Amino acid sequence: MTRRTVAKASALAIAAAAATTATPLAADNLNFAYGYPTNSAVGLAVDDYAAALEERSGGDLKVKSFAMSLLSLPETSPGVRDGLADVGFVLPPYYAAEYSTNLFLHELNQLINLAETPNGKEPLAYTGAMLEYTMQDCPECVAEFAAQNQVYTGGGVTPLYNLLCKDVVVTSVEDLKGKRLRAGGAGFVRFAEHFGAQGVRLPVNEVYEALDQGILDCAMLSAPELTNYNLHEVVTDITIGVPGGAFAGVASANVNRDRWTSMSDEQRSAMLYAGTVMTAATTWNFYTDDAAAIRHANEKGITIHDAEPELVAAVKDFTRQDLQTVSTLFTEQYNVARAAEIAAEFPARLEKWYALVAEIETQEQLTQLLWDEVVSKVDPAAYAQ
Repeated sequence: MTRRTVAKASALAIAAAAATTATPLAADNLNFAYGYPTNSAVGLAVDDYAAALEERSGGDLKVKSFAMSLLSLPETSPGVRDGLADVGFVLPPYYAAEYSTNLFLHELNQLINLAETPNGKEPLAYTGAMLEYTMQDCPECVAEFAAQNQVYTGGGVTPLYNLLCKDVVVTSVEDLKGKRLRAGGAGFVRFAEHFGAQGVRLPVNEVYEALDQGILDCAMLSAPELTNYNLHEVVTDITIGVPGGAFAGVASANVNRDRWTSMSDEQRSAMLYAGTVMTAATTWNFYTDDAAAIRHANEKGITIHDAEPELVAAVKDFTRQDLQTVSTLFTEQYNVARAAEIAAEFPARLEKWYALVAEIETQEQLTQLLWDEVVSKVDPAAYAQ
């Protein structure tokens, strides 16, 4: 939890007062809290969300966004739960006990390392597969959010993860041993430990300082975070495609459930559509920012490395091994009763989405695909009730 400043405390107090004095919980003006910069992939997606919601609701619903101010990333889930924000960008891996089934779906993200014919669109496919499975086939997922007084309306997936390092070069299996690696989830911790490294759980907004002070050797992150958090100022070396996988533990537009239940069916439908836009925009912005971030890093003098074939093979071997054990881990440690069933079902869903996204070339096309295939089939009168 970050230390609150006086200004932030005032903002929270104002938001709390607004939440408690609304009569009756009118949803015409919504506060959206997200712990990213305004010009980041997420910040730009929030702008698209706000525009889509206002248009789709005929001006009934409007959004005021709060970037890195009202709530930090670790504070967003409890903040949305308690009504300090009406909508928030929630990262379930920060709250494993509360969102264990949602976290399990995220932990399957290493599947994309095993795509038979990779084309770079694997994160787009994972976005669609996870959105569809969460909304249509995972009542436990929806219930976990409801237990935190939230309604899930959108997701999102980053590009493939790389090693962003300071004064360290990692291209071989041996190079990983003893390194301190920022890990954004339990799967990345397992990756680090498998290779004799140490996985350090740390919010992305704390990575800059940790690299700069030598607390971390490398961060396992997607390339766009180089510019989102100015990591290009401290990173000296990047290894592409290691550890692979992606960050899929994203609930990009979770809505306070009290707000949701106060809305008309038409307003909820508009919220669901805006959540679809948020999902597509977040994923697409990361996807298109990926190559640009690598080019920018190169221009800044950061050295780009390819992993040695032995390391590439070892990453795939780890992926296969981890996918075999992760359902047991989540059954025993997190009480995810259907873990084995979900692990058996989800790969086929992902394969379906590989085909669906193959011809996607724009954010608008991705939005329409997600809406047609998934969200338009959700009944706003019954969803999350």
